[in-house]
Amino acid sequence: MRIIATIRFFFCFSFIFLSCSRDKVSEMDNQNQEEENISTPTDQEGEEEDNEGGTENEETLDVLSIYDDTIVFNFSEKYTVGQFANGDYWVHNDGSDVIITDISPASTTMSSGRVINGTMLNPENSSNQGYDSESRDMQFEASLNMDPGFLETDLVVQPNTSVVKSISMESDEGRPIIKDAVVLTVLTKTPPEGSFRPPYTGTDKNIIATLADVDYSALKTYPKLGDEPDIAEAQKDFERVWLEHCTEWTQRDIHPDNNMPAYGRDMAATSGRGLVLLQLDYTNLEKEKLLIGMIQYGIDIYGVAKSGGVWYNNGGHNLGRKMPLLLAAKVLNSEEMLIYADKEEHFIFQDDQQHFYVSQVEVDITNSSDWAPDPRADLTAYTASDIGIPEWGIRHTDRPQADNANWGATYRHVNGPSQFAHILAANLMDVKDDWNWSPVFDYASRYYEIEKSGELGNDYLVNLWEAYVIPNMD
Repeated sequence: MRIIATIRFFFCFSFIFLSCSRDKVSEMDNQNQEEENISTPTDQEGEEEDNEGGTENEETLDVLSIYDDTIVFNFSEKYTVGQFANGDYWVHNDGSDVIITDISPASTTMSSGRVINGTMLNPENSSNQGYDSESRDMQFEASLNMDPGFLETDLVVQPNTSVVKSISMESDEGRPIIKDAVVLTVLTKTPPEGSFRPPYTGTDKNIIATLADVDYSALKTYPKLGDEPDIAEAQKDFERVWLEHCTEWTQRDIHPDNNMPAYGRDMAATSGRGLVLLQLDYTNLEKEKLLIGMIQYGIDIYGVAKSGGVWYNNGGHNLGRKMPLLLAAKVLNSEEMLIYADKEEHFIFQDDQQHFYVSQVEVDITNSSDWAPDPRADLTAYTASDIGIPEWGIRHTDRPQADNANWGATYRHVNGPSQFAHILAANLMDVKDDWNWSPVFDYASRYYEIEKSGELGNDYLVNLWEAYVIPNMD
């Protein structure tokens, strides 16, 4: 008997799909699959989940098929298998090891020497990966590939382990280099009903929260204005895992093409849309599926942050990770998670590091021989008249010499609209104090004033800002 989870994907952005030759498709065993909506557990409003017992959504299996046979795990014997709140799978052997004999499609070395379809265990935040040897920039390390096909032996997995399986793809640019990814979590026992999946990084697989912990009152219910995206479509963006275990600019190599956008700016635009929609007057039931997916994403960001991850300021690569964490922390009433969203406690997000108030320091740097901004834009130094304005800098925290006062500074408008969506969501949710970094909020207001008819355009985000943020400004 098999549990089969099937997913239909919706893409908010236009992706570049690169075709591969028929021979390579056959060699990589990458066949197109028909995809449908994933089924996730439902926590009906007003009902309280049992957080002490096991789950009814479990079976004893020796074969686990995911995404309509796209990825299949074969075990040496029957183990107890079930699903987390977001649909990801867990397995346990009553506290003993789980033995995986095969994961299809297997990780193999092609005739060209390329290693494909790798599997990693508890991946740490690193610039190395074990999924595919032809990534453009992110270094492949064979020792990180624990796939039984690559090792040519059974994979013995200890409890408290996340198994991250990938499927490779053809890409002329080498990024992204993987098409699909799933997480199978090996636990010691059956988790409480409606549990969220623990982060895939690290060995701490304790259950952080369940559906019963979700506090919908932390979300707002602003009236929709009529031009917003469909929340039923937005929820599809978070049905699959978003891999976050590389915070370097090379990360987009391993962002699965069928799971998530590849580039940080586009990730931020997608998550920003979901964050905003959760603050509007949809019913809790209408919000549920999107909220579950975004909570899980926030939990995964929290796991990387706990392990020392820093989404340092760098162009558009690391944009938009803070607000999903903050959302999860607030709706789960988790002080442990919330502290990582506090800039004064953890200055680890690009969202904060790129924003500042101009001071005499910036005036001096940009009028000195040390000034070295990106020459792709016109260069404008700060002057005394700029002191005090909220500003954005491409590498401000670690390389203030790259700051450029010019409104067309390189990457200013690459980031601007996506960042604006996150600050709109933060304002609507009333989490400015929890965020604890006023320059990013003040800069969003400045960006709105200058770009409301430009880069932001006549967009639903602008309409929501004008209807609900401006009237409530201090």
